[in-house]
Amino acid sequence: MKMLFQTICRQLRSSKGFSVESAALVAFSTSSYSCGRKKKVNPYEEVDQEKYSNLVQSVLSSRGVAHTPGSVEEDALLCGPVSKHKPPKQDIFLQGKRFHEALESILSPQETLKERDENLLKSGYIESVQHILKDVSGVRALESAVQHETLNYIGLLDCVAEYQGKLCVIDWKTSEKPKPFIQSTFDNPLQVVAYMGAMNHDTNYSFQVQCGLIVVAYKDGSPAHPHFMDAELCSQYWAKWLLRLEEYTEKKKNQNIQKPE
Repeated sequence: MKMLFQTICRQLRSSKGFSVESAALVAFSTSSYSCGRKKKVNPYEEVDQEKYSNLVQSVLSSRGVAHTPGSVEEDALLCGPVSKHKPPKQDIFLQGKRFHEALESILSPQETLKERDENLLKSGYIESVQHILKDVSGVRALESAVQHETLNYIGLLDCVAEYQGKLCVIDWKTSEKPKPFIQSTFDNPLQVVAYMGAMNHDTNYSFQVQCGLIVVAYKDGSPAHPHFMDAELCSQYWAKWLLRLEEYTEKKKNQNIQKPE
């Protein structure tokens, strides 16, 4: 498996493409690759979080339209239909920022109830996820940077915790419209497996994650939709992520070649 993984990585770094079949064989887990290494002091604690949180998204939006697939027919199962109407970006950013701050306050074992901002906790979004939070335990990481040195990308994940007893990379999302199916979350599953793959190859983390969870919360407080991703489903999305990463790498390479000296 290690030799196969290294072969795929060399292909990602070259200008040659690779097939979906080959990519699908690259697993997230690295029990034979990085397990056994001592956990180091996390060097990402002082990173520019805003910068790094946008890197994975840059790859996902590199086709020109964020969260939408290049081929609707090809990606209908994994990425969902194309969205035609979106709320203003500034509103989305502010809503998401406050929602994540509230969740971090709730889930952080280092904070007490007295230290939490009660105004943050009284939002419709927090009310929306109450039934999900009851199934979340054993928090391992919050707003934590991860790096995949071999594939050369870094990201900032929301949360790693157990959901109904299974350790997951959890991605908290807000939405103005109901998203009861994972297909409705567009590229969000690719984002989850990108973080998962990076974490599993990052020696600063002493554990492995095989599952993902996307939680879509609603402003009106209606029950959030949880989209659980088991190991098999994550493998499908991982193959898609590798191809998207290859596209992005090739595009950036061509742009650099075309720049005048």
